Amino acid sequence: MTPKKLNRILFLLFVIAFALGFGSCSTKKNTWTRRAFHNVTCQYNVFWNGKMSMVDGTYNLEENISDNYNEILRVYNYGTKEEAKRLYPKMDRAIKKVSIAIQKHSMYFGGEEKIRWVKESYFLMGKAHFLKQDYISARRVFDYVAKEYNEEPISFEGYLWLAKTYIQTERYEKAEANLNLIRSKMDEGNIPKSVKKDLPLVQADFYIATGKFDNAYPYLERAIELGNSRDLITRTNYILAQINQQDGELDLATAYYKKVIKRNPHYIMDFEARINMAKSYDEGTGDSKNVYKVLNKMVKDFKNKDFLDQIYFALAEVALKDGDVEKGIEYLRLSVSTSTTNNYQKSTSALQLADLYFTRNEYGDAQAYYDTAVSFLPPDYPNYNIIKNKANVLTEMVMYSQTITLQDSLQKLAAMDTVELYALIDGIIEKYIEEKEKRQEELESGMSDGGVQFVDMNRGGGTSRQSLGGKWYFYNTQALSMGRSGFIQKWGNRKLEDNWRLTDKRMLMQSGGDDLVENEGTEIVIDSVQAERKPTDPENRAFYLVGIPETEQDIKDSDSLIIMAYSKLGFLYLEELNDTINALETYLTFQHRYPENQYRLESWYALYKIYNEKGNTEKALHYKNLIIGNYPDSDYAKVILDPDFYIKQAQEKNQAAKLYEKTYLAYDRGQYYRVIKLADNAIVQFPEDTAYIPRFKYLRAISLGKVEVPDTLYAALDELVVSHPDSPVVPMAQSILRILQLDYGLGISEEEKQGLLEADENEPSPFNFDPEARHLFMMIVISENIETDPLKVRISDFKKKYFRLERLNIKSLLLDNQRTLITIGNFKGKDAADTFYTAIKNDEYVFSGMEAEGFEIFTISMNNYPVFYRDKNVKAYREFFSKYYSNFGE
Repeated sequence: MTPKKLNRILFLLFVIAFALGFGSCSTKKNTWTRRAFHNVTCQYNVFWNGKMSMVDGTYNLEENISDNYNEILRVYNYGTKEEAKRLYPKMDRAIKKVSIAIQKHSMYFGGEEKIRWVKESYFLMGKAHFLKQDYISARRVFDYVAKEYNEEPISFEGYLWLAKTYIQTERYEKAEANLNLIRSKMDEGNIPKSVKKDLPLVQADFYIATGKFDNAYPYLERAIELGNSRDLITRTNYILAQINQQDGELDLATAYYKKVIKRNPHYIMDFEARINMAKSYDEGTGDSKNVYKVLNKMVKDFKNKDFLDQIYFALAEVALKDGDVEKGIEYLRLSVSTSTTNNYQKSTSALQLADLYFTRNEYGDAQAYYDTAVSFLPPDYPNYNIIKNKANVLTEMVMYSQTITLQDSLQKLAAMDTVELYALIDGIIEKYIEEKEKRQEELESGMSDGGVQFVDMNRGGGTSRQSLGGKWYFYNTQALSMGRSGFIQKWGNRKLEDNWRLTDKRMLMQSGGDDLVENEGTEIVIDSVQAERKPTDPENRAFYLVGIPETEQDIKDSDSLIIMAYSKLGFLYLEELNDTINALETYLTFQHRYPENQYRLESWYALYKIYNEKGNTEKALHYKNLIIGNYPDSDYAKVILDPDFYIKQAQEKNQAAKLYEKTYLAYDRGQYYRVIKLADNAIVQFPEDTAYIPRFKYLRAISLGKVEVPDTLYAALDELVVSHPDSPVVPMAQSILRILQLDYGLGISEEEKQGLLEADENEPSPFNFDPEARHLFMMIVISENIETDPLKVRISDFKKKYFRLERLNIKSLLLDNQRTLITIGNFKGKDAADTFYTAIKNDEYVFSGMEAEGFEIFTISMNNYPVFYRDKNVKAYREFFSKYYSNFGE
């Protein structure tokens, strides 16, 4: 008897039992027959309820999950973790039901489970955990089923689903081991038919998950031969089509896509099959006219309104295969402009379009579409960082180009007389008004025609009405990108909110908004210093007069912007884009317009490199002589004369770094005479090393202060500050010089010293007084005079005796080479810390054997403690403590 027949018989028995009144789980089991029958029917009832919950949940999952058709599909799609959460109620109910069935109705004796539904219940439980994507629980259950019932057919089901679990968790070695185990037992007669049918599909899914599509191919073909559910076989055909398309087997891909369409799949798969069938067009043997016809028909189908971006992308691919780059570009632009929900397609189209513009050196358009692509690409997209960097470079380049154009235009306007200038502006305003009215008419016309109007670019090769794509601003990707870049440049990254233009909203809140009246045609820019009104109405003359240079200084400032932009633009062309043609043109124009600019050395060297690479020795020699003649000591001149200059310089830096490590080690060990000797050698050996020489001089000066008089230390540090004012060590040197000036009067008069002392007194304290903040008791002791461990023991004894109920921690750490810091805390506020301070201050036991000059005690808030430890300025905190903790600070 087959399991299917047995299942039907048991179901009929289940119905009859309820009809007779003793199939219910609550019926009294007064005879052996009734008890046995009850056990079977009740167990089957619970199992059936669990199974129905699972079937219902699985159906809901299949209805709601979506596939990424931009990649080769997996054989099985179990959705994302978020999508799986929708199944929790159904799967939890299934698990609960089968758990009841197992607990109440299991008959296990003689080393064997006698009730078939118990085994099925375990297996069903594993599947429920699997569909919840609780793969740890699923793995445990499937492993139990496979090993506990290893002599029965259900064990093969367990091994197969165990392999599925390992595939989902990317433990591919274990998945392959389970699949190999099943294949090794294929000749055994008790393997379920379902396992034989599913094994090739699981094997194919394994290879697809690991990216070995060619290995998956024969298993997919075998799965079709064996047959399976309609949807699964349709999906298998689609995957075979994708693999063939990827491998360039376009005829086979087309054949499989046709099979998919004939099987009447769900709408999205049907659409994707038709699109990819068009993409599989072979320019060598196919007929592009027919493909255009099919795709343009899809464009006009209202059902495809959400898929226009993909259709236009397919049209672009056909056009590019035919060698019609212009038409390909137009279709890609339409793909980007019509993409509203599919960010992956939008970024793919924008990226391909940007690459096309980039290869044609049309950097403005390339920048706009790279910017669009980066906005939607996920960070794990292949070469994401390269794409993002290219977008950033092009954004900079476009910005500098716009700076040159804008400033040139403003200077030309500044050179006009008032009559000529106003006539020009009035003409611009008149044209603007005409364009605005025309746009409004087109927009109203488009809405009256039923919304978006599509385009058939194959008719006459024209671009008729492209959904207002190239005309209306918000459908123009380049305009939007430029506008966004310009907005950020002017306003920064502002949050979308009321009064977004106000940089300081405190004025608005204080005035209640009554004083701010926004006039038509102006924008309000308010900061804490001033309010400036700028015209924003393009129909107003004042809008165009903003920014026009009026004075000689304005012209100089404008020239400075142009000079800087030319220098940056040339560098980007040459170094970032490797575009020597545009770089050469930019640098030559730059030098012609501003021959005495501050960047001429860099520009000359760039021109020398370009001409040298082109083999134009005459021009290269001209710029070489300019560099060597005007800047003989520059790095550029040294590189021209010695191509290995930078290599030798790097080697010297490496040697200097090693010598500095040796010098610092000697300083750390207190070998001050050795430090002075090594530093003197370094100054002679590496005279031009601006990175390490100031460090050598600093260590040398400190070492001189250790072995000689303060005057020597002062002279050495003063020379360091004068010779290397930009070095990172200068602030430390200046700090020591200030101490020497105050303590010894070195380098300054008595009046100057008095002025420094007064300035110190007036300097604001780095500490803030907050009596509510948590506090510490702090003791600073001189390390060589006081043993800290016995002191901590005495403090601990004091705490246990007088503050037993307080949860206080005692910690110690080095404040510097001479002093140790001991803290006790933490106290809830200043008052609690004051109580501890007063109590311990007069305790003879704690301070026994300690001289008064060997330690200091304070209380300090947790907010001030990090500042104190960072600066280690005991004097400053002592003054702060005396001021704010005056009740016991004296």
